[in-house]
Amino acid sequence: MAIVFKPLNRSNFQAMLALKVHPHQVTFVAPPSKSIAICYTRAFGDDFDHVPHVIFDDQIAVGYVTIACNPSSSDDYWIDDIMIDASHQGKGYGRIAIEMTIRLILTCYPQCETIQLTCFDGNDVAARIYENLGFRKTGQRNEDYDQPEYALTAPALDRFR
Repeated sequence: MAIVFKPLNRSNFQAMLALKVHPHQVTFVAPPSKSIAICYTRAFGDDFDHVPHVIFDDQIAVGYVTIACNPSSSDDYWIDDIMIDASHQGKGYGRIAIEMTIRLILTCYPQCETIQLTCFDGNDVAARIYENLGFRKTGQRNEDYDQPEYALTAPALDRFR
């Protein structure tokens, strides 16, 4: 695998828009168009950097990730959406993409002490990956979706630095 993240731009946004999940997964992640809208309308607020990337293996778009990070905080760093196209699932892209996203956040925001995400009930494959990487349920539920929130903190976070 030759996985790279490319910032969303006019040359690759069509590739992102073409990505799809399996029908039973549509409630687990925003469709690409909604993720793009969330980033460009700065839905988390003006204090956040909203950063969308398309995930490529060689020249093939296999997924996308969007992050929302508050650089003035130590714990307000979110993996907002991460999605691997249905045709590329089960090949290890998801785990690699999450690891790369964690490293991206830590590289761009060295003050980060906590990375958070929401994992929808029923998305057992993703929950196992997150937990295997060190994410733990916080006991909080996302206010928009009423779904469990997870956090990656030290010492599990430090192994990605």
